[in-house]
Amino acid sequence: MKVIDRKKLIVKQDISLLEAIKLMNENSMQILIVVNEKNLLIGVVTDGDIRGAIVDNIDFNRQIISIMSRNPVTMKYPADKNRALKLMKKRSVKHIPIVDNDGNFIDLLLLNDFLKNGNISVNDKPNSVVIMAGGKGTRLDVFTKILPKPLIPIGEKPILEHILDNFAKHGFINFLISLNYKADMIKMYFSENQHKFNIDYVQEKEYLGTAGALSLAKEKLNDTFIVSNCDVIFDTDLERLFTHHKENKNHATILSTIQNIKIPYGVLKAQEGNLEEIIEKPEYTFLVNSGVYVFEPEIIDLIPENQHVDMTNLLMSAKQKGLKVNIYPMTCSWFDVGQWSEYKRAVDHLNAFKVD
Repeated sequence: MKVIDRKKLIVKQDISLLEAIKLMNENSMQILIVVNEKNLLIGVVTDGDIRGAIVDNIDFNRQIISIMSRNPVTMKYPADKNRALKLMKKRSVKHIPIVDNDGNFIDLLLLNDFLKNGNISVNDKPNSVVIMAGGKGTRLDVFTKILPKPLIPIGEKPILEHILDNFAKHGFINFLISLNYKADMIKMYFSENQHKFNIDYVQEKEYLGTAGALSLAKEKLNDTFIVSNCDVIFDTDLERLFTHHKENKNHATILSTIQNIKIPYGVLKAQEGNLEEIIEKPEYTFLVNSGVYVFEPEIIDLIPENQHVDMTNLLMSAKQKGLKVNIYPMTCSWFDVGQWSEYKRAVDHLNAFKVD
């Protein structure tokens, strides 16, 4: 089981949604345990509650009591794990707080741990995952002069293998990898190392941008598929993302993460050169494109064959053509390891959570 510092999950009901989002992104649990002044459990806030708040345009300064689930599924300590697993399936929950006889929070059981330990068999899905791995990785220039970015190690495995493992954990085992820069090294790595994936490749002759290579895979993508950049490490419920896409009959779904940006300076507001206000070290919250998408095959029809197309342009083109482009926000750990600062943060995070 993953070691949990339960103190980091406990919050009071008067903290803001913004603070809740920060904590969820930091602890990677996608849940907070809400306690009262006597430290008794009175509710939980999940990433689903946060997502609903975003859809409803609730002010991030509102207290979490306004979105808190007041009657969460709980179990008494000590919890029987077999019973907990049955309860998770029956109630369709992914977290069960464990409480003592007085209602004090003791521990948290996670469905994700049952997945990792093999207690739950996840059915393999036929849908393909396309990994866009053809770029030069110029932001990691010191490493990428020697290795292609997808093979830069984090711990004992390269970035790309971490990404494939994460998808496979949710039953996605069919991968189509778009290659260009140092393509032979990537193919050699997966031919020489045992893995549980089905891997196919498409090869760019020219650099086709962040979406152009999909045109090379048109004949191989006949059903709903997922696209991921090869430099994003994340821990989120991919099955829930996929289900959301299908249930809402989207043509494209963008997985977005909720990121808080703090400006470390005083920001000046001026009118015609005259100072109006100084905002000291302001914080802003944004929905950020994670680099992970779910697409229907007709999206590929919008991409000219063998032409440079970036994902931003493809998504806006789909919207302009009247296709349904939806955003699915989630609180989760997310790292753009294509830049040094995030690469180092990802290494520290994976070490802290003992991720292989």
